[in-house]
Amino acid sequence: MTRFRAWCTAGTAALLWLGGVLAAPAAAAPARGHLGSPLDEQADRLVREGYEHPAQAVASLALLRRDAPPAVERLLLLAMGSIEAEAGLGAEAGALAEQLLTLGRDSGDPLATPAANLVRAQVAETAGQADVAAALAEAALTGFEAACPALRPHGRTTAAQPARAALPACDHRAVWRALNILERRSLGLGAVVAAMGHAQAALDAAEWGGDPYRQALSHSALAVLKARSGYSGEAEYLLSLARRQAAQLGDLALHARVRINEARLADARGDSASMLRAFEEALAYAERAEAPRLQALVLGNLSDVYAKLGRPADALAAAEKALPTVRSHHDLRAERVLINNAGLAKIGLRRLAEGKQDMAMALELWQRSGETGNQAQTLLEFGDALAAAGDTRGALELYHRERALNAEVMRVNRDAALKDLQTRNDAEAKQRNIELLSRDNALKTAALGNAGLVQRIWLLAAAVMSLAIVLAVLLYRRVRATHRRLEASQAQLRVQSESDPLTKLANRRHFQVLMAQRSAGAGFDGALLMVDIDHFKQINDSHGHAVGDQVIVEVARRLNDAVRNSDLVVRWGGEEFLVLALKPHSEGMEQAEQMAERVLASIGGEPMAVGELSLTVTASLGYARFPLPPYAVPVSWEQALNLTDMALYTAKSRGRNRAVGITSSAASSAEALRNVEANFDRAAHEGRITLLQIPGPAAPANRLRRLEPGG
Repeated sequence: MTRFRAWCTAGTAALLWLGGVLAAPAAAAPARGHLGSPLDEQADRLVREGYEHPAQAVASLALLRRDAPPAVERLLLLAMGSIEAEAGLGAEAGALAEQLLTLGRDSGDPLATPAANLVRAQVAETAGQADVAAALAEAALTGFEAACPALRPHGRTTAAQPARAALPACDHRAVWRALNILERRSLGLGAVVAAMGHAQAALDAAEWGGDPYRQALSHSALAVLKARSGYSGEAEYLLSLARRQAAQLGDLALHARVRINEARLADARGDSASMLRAFEEALAYAERAEAPRLQALVLGNLSDVYAKLGRPADALAAAEKALPTVRSHHDLRAERVLINNAGLAKIGLRRLAEGKQDMAMALELWQRSGETGNQAQTLLEFGDALAAAGDTRGALELYHRERALNAEVMRVNRDAALKDLQTRNDAEAKQRNIELLSRDNALKTAALGNAGLVQRIWLLAAAVMSLAIVLAVLLYRRVRATHRRLEASQAQLRVQSESDPLTKLANRRHFQVLMAQRSAGAGFDGALLMVDIDHFKQINDSHGHAVGDQVIVEVARRLNDAVRNSDLVVRWGGEEFLVLALKPHSEGMEQAEQMAERVLASIGGEPMAVGELSLTVTASLGYARFPLPPYAVPVSWEQALNLTDMALYTAKSRGRNRAVGITSSAASSAEALRNVEANFDRAAHEGRITLLQIPGPAAPANRLRRLEPGG
């Protein structure tokens, strides 16, 4: 019954691009063309609503398009096409893609063609053509990244790019949607590492765009992939971030989607009880959000879980309840999986003939979409179900069909690999032959040219030998210089991959590599400060992303000035920074508190001059010195980071513009410390951890205040 998890991966991720900030624009606000404008936010909100109510959302977007300036027509056409594609209306979405292509030819908008490719990718994916969808998404991503150089991965090239002055605003939402399609395709091929790379890039795009909705969805999706790859600590940390962001936004549908990924995470660690509980909570949130299509998604997952728990009647009821909604939205991907699950449930209820009919229908639908792997998986699942129901003959027949299909898949993959290898070998052999022929011709030419000079060879032998020695020395020096340049280039590439292009600070990858080296086999020993710029989204909304970027650069500079040369400052993502004290062994909490005070004063003490603007910017901090006194329980760097982040969250929840530090813990064992981490607020309330608050420079009282239990 793992087939529904495959759709959960695709279906849940397909919901991811529906995110956006919920704030609706004021009625009198002027329509502006740049991303982040009220019109852009309104279109994004309608795209999210279009998942459940496509006709109404498309009609509203059509009204906006009628009165909107030409500069934003691409944005609105892309929004309408995305809704039609996700609703299974391929013809209507294809017509909008054609309009986007025409717009690109007529107006010269360089992002119109990538937008058309993205709509077509969504149409193909909804129709089950995963390979076509991935190719179109890759083409769309290449075009969108031309306007988003900060989001383009190192080493990735783009097609012909317009001059920087002519580039339109970076559409991080479109980049995010394309990356999610590529993530789902990688998962369908079993390439978890590649899927994790796409998911991390999508999270980077959401953070760059200051998009908390998509950050929450990306955090939860990346948590599942981390868990599948064995990084359980990172997975739990990412899931805690997603829960926190969902709570801050207060969106019921977002809560449901995060709970879906929480259930998938429980499934990855084999915890069926937690998986069932998370899915049931997701269903409750979807019902409260009055989102029937989202309810159908959760019901499909529940049908899979009920079947695993030996409850075929509940599994069938859940699948049959979801099918009408899925069919009304023309969601062929979901319909295939629901039919598959319903058939398995019927076999579990000994309704073998009906179950086999559903199996035949599911196999035909998989075959139409060319998904051979899913056909084999369906045969395997139904074979196991028939064997459990006592139909040994039927089970054996399906087993042989599944083996034959898998053998064919392996043969095709092997032939493709051999063909690729043969092509490469033929090309290399041809190149070697060309080089040998060139050398032979050169030798013959030289021999003919020197035929009349044989009598002079002896006279020139000494000169030739001397010249050969000189040439050998020069060649040796050139090889050494080339080798040095190559080493320098490799070092430069390594530095670039571990540095933030905007602030030139170390990035998250550099921090993780450093922690893997320093903390291998031992607990984390050091001081951490997590810094978050207060109300950063308001800066972007009021003054634009360019001003926001300058504020981030200035905060990075002030952070570097406030800490020691031996400390490491990391741009953690978006408006968050991390400070690591690299030489903490001789220092206690007093020094960590002093560092926190310096950082608060450095950032918020003086206004920032950004062009003609003077902005007062403050920050919230969480900090701690590990291992925590008095028991000094060893902690991993992931656990230390999570505790520091919780201290930061406490500072933000208490009004921002302050630092909150963890000064001590009553936890005398690793288990007790995990309990503190599991419910940080409760631990602080009960006095199992001691927190110290440092007001920022603009706070009413500039003094330290210890936070008492319950305070």
